[in-house]
Amino acid sequence: MRSKKSISKLGFFILIILLLFVGCRGKSTAITPIPTSNVIVGFDASEAKAAEDAGVEFKDIDGQIKPALQIFKDHGYSWVRIRKMVDPAIDSDGNYGLLQDLDYVKTMARDAKKLGLKFLLNFHYSHWWADPENQWTPPRWKEKSLSELTQAVYDYTHEIITELRKQNTMPDMVQIGNEIRGGMLWPVGKIGEEEESWDNLVTLSNAAVNAVKDASELSSRPLIMIHIHGGGDLVGTEWFFDNFVAHGGEFDVIGLSYYPMWHGTFKDLEKNIISNIKTYKKEVYIIETSYYWDTNKNGYRDAEVPYSQTPQGQYDYLQDLKKVIKKTGAKGVFYWGSHWTQSDKWLVAPGWSDDDASRRSLFDDEAKATKGIRGLLD
Repeated sequence: MRSKKSISKLGFFILIILLLFVGCRGKSTAITPIPTSNVIVGFDASEAKAAEDAGVEFKDIDGQIKPALQIFKDHGYSWVRIRKMVDPAIDSDGNYGLLQDLDYVKTMARDAKKLGLKFLLNFHYSHWWADPENQWTPPRWKEKSLSELTQAVYDYTHEIITELRKQNTMPDMVQIGNEIRGGMLWPVGKIGEEEESWDNLVTLSNAAVNAVKDASELSSRPLIMIHIHGGGDLVGTEWFFDNFVAHGGEFDVIGLSYYPMWHGTFKDLEKNIISNIKTYKKEVYIIETSYYWDTNKNGYRDAEVPYSQTPQGQYDYLQDLKKVIKKTGAKGVFYWGSHWTQSDKWLVAPGWSDDDASRRSLFDDEAKATKGIRGLLD
């Protein structure tokens, strides 16, 4: 016969088990909202090292001088995006000199990882800006056949990832090309309505993807992003990804550029993001955006976009964009050209007296952070 003490203990344990069972049942039926902290807030700092090397002293909102990346870390940004060019140099017309060669990127990657920032590596498969109007094959790869160019892309991508892995700065995400809705590595990888053109693009893109996988070795493989422009263009986005997927293109996540002066309204953007997530079952990032803290150089009027071209207008735009990100379920947003200030000190661009990007930086002409640096975080 059991003692009263043992029966009491048995009853206590039965009660505990029942409570745990009821609690687990309750948890299984509840929908847990995604915490705001799960939304990535990042910045493209590709110009930061060049600016600091040239003597730009970046200042926080309070005027305190700090390292370029530290300012963003202190405000709560968690990711940095860094561009990588193929043999960057002044173009054939002497118009611009890009800076992001291997040594440059390796240095920036070390600085970012020391601060605990996640790292998105942005491959521009060109010596020049890769964007909707420019996807030029670098001189070292010109005149190559598709098979030769495919091997060159694989070898180059493998080398860069290997170099970053060796110094313990593996990217957390890798972007295969930049704004490639028109293809990349023109003319071989330029796309149109022809089946062959899509096959060429996917062959080149998948070669880069395979190189990332192979070069990662035992490290965690970075997420693979495919990035196109036109964040508010649902028809154009579906045209690209429907064809890209149908021809065997590999990727993990979708990146969209969204600039309010070029890419439609917030309603357009919302519709596109929601459709992308539903159709392709992929996370979606606004991987490039920016807005003006000062009057732009291209003649855009405040009436065209309902935000003043002031520090407050820049902040207000980013506040409203953050609401779109949360509403649609997009995974994150990156600010482009964050450190593009005092460009007369570091920008190699003969004949340029100023540039529009400096009006969209998150630093003013004194290299002091604008109110907009808080726009995606407050």
